[in-house]
Amino acid sequence: MIRHLFLSLLLLAGLARAQEPGKRPSEPEAGTSSEIRELRAQVQELRLLVERQQQALTAIQERLDERQTTAPPASNPPQAKEKADPLAGWANNRAFLRSADGRFETGIIGYAQLDFHGYQSGSHPPNTFLIRRARLGMEGRVERYFGYKVEGDFADTAGTLLRDLYVRIQRVDAFQLSFGQFRVPISQEEMRFDAVQDFVERSMVNALVPSRSPGVMASGVLKKGAVEYQVGAFNGKGLLATNNTGTPETALRLRLSPFKNKKTSPARGFSFGGAFTEGRNDAGVSIRGQTESRSYSFFLPETVNGKQTRANGELTWMLGPAAVRAEYVQTHQQRTHLGAGGTNLPGVVGKGYMAQLTYLLTGETKPEAGAVAPRRALFHEGSGDRGFGAWELKARYANLQIADGTSRSNRAETLFFGVNWYMNRFVSHLVDFGFERFKDPIRSPRPGDGNFFVLLTRLQVTFSAR
Repeated sequence: MIRHLFLSLLLLAGLARAQEPGKRPSEPEAGTSSEIRELRAQVQELRLLVERQQQALTAIQERLDERQTTAPPASNPPQAKEKADPLAGWANNRAFLRSADGRFETGIIGYAQLDFHGYQSGSHPPNTFLIRRARLGMEGRVERYFGYKVEGDFADTAGTLLRDLYVRIQRVDAFQLSFGQFRVPISQEEMRFDAVQDFVERSMVNALVPSRSPGVMASGVLKKGAVEYQVGAFNGKGLLATNNTGTPETALRLRLSPFKNKKTSPARGFSFGGAFTEGRNDAGVSIRGQTESRSYSFFLPETVNGKQTRANGELTWMLGPAAVRAEYVQTHQQRTHLGAGGTNLPGVVGKGYMAQLTYLLTGETKPEAGAVAPRRALFHEGSGDRGFGAWELKARYANLQIADGTSRSNRAETLFFGVNWYMNRFVSHLVDFGFERFKDPIRSPRPGDGNFFVLLTRLQVTFSAR
């Protein structure tokens, strides 16, 4: 429009100059030919000037169009920022809160487990429903390199509500420091999150390893996850317990996944490793021999005093919908100066191993340490297919023997099999059928019969699936 107006003004100026007022164009005058030639030259000059102005206006218009295309809309920048970085919402399968500048973030985590324990007739606890765990907590980060977690168990009847409470400093993946209360790094079964266990209870071999304890730990991953390590010092006396020996319990764990970065290798999900801990007891209590169902304690704790060591070996092989896990644990607790006249007694020695296999019938890929995400969730209303969830078959064998070097020795073995139903990523139902067998039939839930049958079930709901 501007170009057309400018051209019209130039043409009008040329016509006004070519025709003087009061004279008609049809009237001939002297020198008319020379004036016409002069007018033609001026018109040509004006045409060139118009073309140059038109080119300049076109270039200006192109620059304006380019700026409008690449620049963000200036009319509503706050809404665009809010879409990119919401202050609250749901992400990574959990609810979160975040500061406006993104420097502080908190995720809300938690889950609940309703169990049922059923037993064959005999001398055992009554059949019962129980709230096995009711966890609620928060985890997140402060600034960029400081993470934290706090979690409590509202189903705890022993008064130790707190489970995890720590701060983790992580500048690079190869090295991070953790301070607070968390799991002592030994046994892959113990290290796995409670809400992603394949069976209702961990194997009875897990009784040989510690759980959480106050302490400090350095950890990291190398070679893009092919090497994982943890090394730390702990009180080693349990939840919120102070050390009564003055000697910390040290722990070292190393785990290797040599084929992790080879995407086409069937051994990509193969991992193995081991761990070792060393500490001291001061008139403490020894390990207890107890089956997964807690139907019977086949070895009662004894008083121990002196050095304590644990060693562990572990193996995992993830093969698409299948998962194979196995480990061996051995522990030795000295009984120094506990005999007659202050003599030393033989130590309490525990040896145990377990192996298990799970297989997802519905074809999902089994995560190593996360929740199963069904391809077709039950009652699904979002994007994707609706179905009956994911179904998994499982079997596990465990063997545990404990002896004190005298006449007190017993061994138990258990075989559990069953099915897991993952209705969606957040709701699951586990069913375990178990056979427990005791070496000494007299010390069993059915005196005189070493075989015992149990049924364990669990309905689990979690709102922070991993």
